[in-house]
Amino acid sequence: MKTTTRPGTASAVQSRAWAALGVFVLSTLVASAVLLAVQPHTGLDPAALSLVQFGPALGAVATWLMFRSTVAQALPSAVSTRRVGANVLTMVAACVAFWGLITAAAVVSGTATVGAAAVGSVPFSVFLGLQLIGAAGEEIGWRGLMQPLLESRMTRVAAISVTGATWALWHVQAFAAGPVTGACFFVSAMAFSFVLGYVGDGSFRQRVLTAAIGHWLINIAWYLLAGDNTLDRPQIVFVAIAAVLVAAGVKVYSRPTA
Repeated sequence: MKTTTRPGTASAVQSRAWAALGVFVLSTLVASAVLLAVQPHTGLDPAALSLVQFGPALGAVATWLMFRSTVAQALPSAVSTRRVGANVLTMVAACVAFWGLITAAAVVSGTATVGAAAVGSVPFSVFLGLQLIGAAGEEIGWRGLMQPLLESRMTRVAAISVTGATWALWHVQAFAAGPVTGACFFVSAMAFSFVLGYVGDGSFRQRVLTAAIGHWLINIAWYLLAGDNTLDRPQIVFVAIAAVLVAAGVKVYSRPTA
């Protein structure tokens, strides 16, 4: 049986959704600032694992505690395991294509690549595990909570775009490196946001799984190119161009998700 929602009730639900989004963004910023301040006292090399990556996860927890019913209503239903598997394979293929493009650009231009080098005292194998944890910490907030909340208020592509812009601006250090670097980073983040948000669908856990794998592989590919100097030029230019090409490929070859 189809149910109807009274206008007043619909307005209240919409207001709560926007309030939840506001709490998420604000609590993510506060948590990120605290984590940045704490990092130097932990002895953990931020190149291996930056604690600020857990800011979005803490923001998601705060939002869930304050708006549990609103978040529960906004989060989408699960999809089949087969579909999740297909999404993960598509994500991996997109990330491999990204790695291939930036590596080819480096070879053609004569730009040296870092490769699978240790990060300070952290072996590359350990770095891989730490980066997966960090990527999951971010995606719990960005594609796990923020994008679905926005999707309850706007189209999927619009939700992806708003999430991507917020995610990009959250990386404030990129915009302090100059206008060209900042512009390239913003373009990269928007393209990556499309890939991560368009390919992954389903429940909270399913979306986080798919997006975290993609985020992780993107970070690893970027590290293999430039190491910890991710904002160096011309590498950041290679990344921006490759990210746009991969996002375009995903749009053409991936089936739309509901």
